[in-house]
Amino acid sequence: MAAGNSRALVAKAAAPNILDRAIGYFSPSAGFKRARSRLAMSLTRSYEGAKTGRRTGGWTTGGTSANAEIGPALSVLRNRSRSLARDNPYAAKAMSTWVANIIGTGITAKLSSGQDLWDQWIKECDADGQFDFYGLLALLERARFESGEVLIRLRWRRPEDGLTVPLQLQVLEPDYLDAIKNESLPNGGWILNGVEFDAIGQRVAYWLFSAHPGDSAPILKSLFSKRVPAEDVIHYYKKTRPGQVRGVPDLHPVLLKMRDLDDYQEAELVRKGIEACFAAFVTSDDESRTLGDAATEDSTQQHRIENLGAGMIHYLKSGEDVQFGAPATMNGYKEFIDDHLHAVAAGAGVTFEQLSGNLSRVNYSSIRSGTVEFRRAAEQHQWLTLIPGVCEPIARAFFVAAKLAGKLGSQKTTVEWTPPKWDWVDPVKDVAGELLEVAAGLKSWSAAVRRRGEDPAKVLAEIAEDQQKFKDAKVSIQIDKLALGAAAGANANQGAENQGATP
Repeated sequence: MAAGNSRALVAKAAAPNILDRAIGYFSPSAGFKRARSRLAMSLTRSYEGAKTGRRTGGWTTGGTSANAEIGPALSVLRNRSRSLARDNPYAAKAMSTWVANIIGTGITAKLSSGQDLWDQWIKECDADGQFDFYGLLALLERARFESGEVLIRLRWRRPEDGLTVPLQLQVLEPDYLDAIKNESLPNGGWILNGVEFDAIGQRVAYWLFSAHPGDSAPILKSLFSKRVPAEDVIHYYKKTRPGQVRGVPDLHPVLLKMRDLDDYQEAELVRKGIEACFAAFVTSDDESRTLGDAATEDSTQQHRIENLGAGMIHYLKSGEDVQFGAPATMNGYKEFIDDHLHAVAAGAGVTFEQLSGNLSRVNYSSIRSGTVEFRRAAEQHQWLTLIPGVCEPIARAFFVAAKLAGKLGSQKTTVEWTPPKWDWVDPVKDVAGELLEVAAGLKSWSAAVRRRGEDPAKVLAEIAEDQQKFKDAKVSIQIDKLALGAAAGANANQGAENQGATP
């Protein structure tokens, strides 16, 4: 309501009056300038960020769509991101940290029926024959983080190929997508950056190259793209604006910062190396005199270069003088690097400690606070982007292939996905809190187990089996009482810490 009132006030303030209309009638250009100035004045009255002047003189902005901004820049962003991921240690660490937390050892699936069939198929689902399903997920997430997007092509196989289910997955880099293919179609649809839409805006096809266009030995067929139905392609990327067709690398906000940091550290290293080369400068009228023990001459036979020995004492003659190079001190180097890395970590979506590996200034509260915030972002990506955008389409294709092969009945099959477990910051304190939540009825035992990345049914079966083994061996271990005792001790320690803490 407030936003609507603001727009109404701006429109009213910018509306032309009688004088404006008269000026516009006799001089349209003057009328246009007058209307534009009036609109600018109305905006500056409404929003501080819309003011024009010295502070915003160089702030150039545009009203283009997400696709208009991404299209021309995508190739450069992707190549620069890959370069940093190869050569910059912080970029490589940010990528590996993100993939390790999002995928871990794999996002597992529990099927209401056909679980054994799924467990067999995920071992042979890779079209390249190198990974299982979990390895492919890690490869997908790494490629998406680095390149902004990744393609999964569904490869339907023949029954004689000998697969458990006649379906495999082929992972393709986004370079396979013909980004320069943009055109309107006679049926009312269009092709935008290699993605074809029908008249109502639904994705119907992707235009893909048969080979990577950047191969070192170009193949003629890689120069021409061909149409692949959308039902055979999964396009995985993070969509941040409505209507966005292509994805951008996760490092795009910090590409320049990371490059500048590389240049700065290299320049500092070179400066230190140059300073270390300057030891002493001797001023003397006698060219035969030497300060060090070993003297050599350069190729020009004009300047003598000498070495100084540790602990050497040498007396100078009258008229001789020695001046030592005084390297300039560099203050605040570590502070500058840390501040820069804080910005890089924020833009890359990880914490400063994860990016730098520096844990010297953290305690339990600070590391837990940062970890919780990071895990919220990670879970959001898992449940809102990765699972619905990749895992569920793959599962649907698996069901279709399995039913067509006669290996799965016609009954509806549901899937329950379980992301990898989170390791505790402090196992005793965190497990104690988990136990109290379950005991108070705030969380089910199954939910707590799933959050640890485990299957509740499988855990129950293992517990029952262990208890039977204890009974058969006549061993008594009261695990529940031990756990409650540990929880009570952890709570007591936490209370003591809180009482002794200073604000």
